[in-house]
Amino acid sequence: MPVLSHFRSLILNVRYFKFGLMAAAIFLLVACEKGRSAKPMPLTSEMETLEFLAPDCASGDDCTSVAITREVFAGQPALNEAIQRQLLQQLQGNGGESGTTGDGSLEDVAEAFIAEAAQAADISAAPWDLSGEAKTLGRRGNLLTVEVSTYIYSGGAHGMPATHWLNWDLTADKEVTLDDVIKPQQEMAFWELVEAAHKRWLDKQKADDDFRNNWPFARTEDFRFDDEGMVLLYGVYTLAPYSSGFVELKVPREALNTVVLAPYLAQK
Repeated sequence: MPVLSHFRSLILNVRYFKFGLMAAAIFLLVACEKGRSAKPMPLTSEMETLEFLAPDCASGDDCTSVAITREVFAGQPALNEAIQRQLLQQLQGNGGESGTTGDGSLEDVAEAFIAEAAQAADISAAPWDLSGEAKTLGRRGNLLTVEVSTYIYSGGAHGMPATHWLNWDLTADKEVTLDDVIKPQQEMAFWELVEAAHKRWLDKQKADDDFRNNWPFARTEDFRFDDEGMVLLYGVYTLAPYSSGFVELKVPREALNTVVLAPYLAQK
């Protein structure tokens, strides 16, 4: 009987050993698959341009014109749709602040703009201008940043530019927002770092007390990563007057380690 028990125990140990080997093999396969998915995905694209002029107009310098250029990515329908939706929002309302949904087509927006300019021809002597561009700004691993920029001139002293940075996770096939990259319960600490960057920017501009009081700190949703850390983008009239243009605040990489999720800082 002791010999039989020992034999049975030996068989069980062999079975457990085989099971352990199978589990280890499965783990290694999954790890390899994750490793493969983390590698930079191949990405190809081409530029698409749409140009429109008011009827009976030979040159865009003399009449209302619309010019839209966008980068179209092969095999990335969700990304292309997100870019078009953002373009539509900005072309209709400077970044979407007016509540536009981004529905319709670029052709519809162009036709509506030209028609509106024709109705205002009697009160606006200067030709109206609408332009938009969407192109790759940078890529870190599988995190792609697309810059969507628009400009609308419909009379007055100057037009209105708008720029949005669209961050896209090529692996998950979805947009990445600030909420996605900030560690849980670290939002306040994150914005304290950005506010400190704003103070450094003010000091660099040699801003006086009046400027600091008239243009206080504000939050933004536009960001991107670079080799030095994170860059946050602010539109005109947000942190400074129109003449200052867009403002970029930079938070160094070493300061982000405690507030930003590690995978986003590790990508290059």
